[in-house]
Amino acid sequence: MKLIGSKMESDFRDELTRSNDALQDSGSMLRKALEAGGHEPKNAYILHWVPEQCEGLYTVLIGGSYIVKVEVDKCDKSKPPIVERSELKSYLNGLSKMNQVRLAVAQDLACAKT
Repeated sequence: MKLIGSKMESDFRDELTRSNDALQDSGSMLRKALEAGGHEPKNAYILHWVPEQCEGLYTVLIGGSYIVKVEVDKCDKSKPPIVERSELKSYLNGLSKMNQVRLAVAQDLACAKT
């Protein structure tokens, strides 16, 4: 998908940059989960976050090349997070246009950081 510099892209860019900044906090539960799963949070961007009462569900782009879905239990901190890796091709299936733009912006940010 080609980026055109729209307001929506700019808003996504700001949001994704903030998500990457949050992942740089060494106390972040999500960062710890990513590192425990062998994924580098330095060049990671949170595409989606679903805050449930006792867990957080995250979809994270890693290095612009693959997706990691993470489930972090907020009620029972002793329970290990569930981390599942998937390829971009399978993630793109059925993805809305807006979320395709969000992904394209995240990939652009990831490529600019390397």
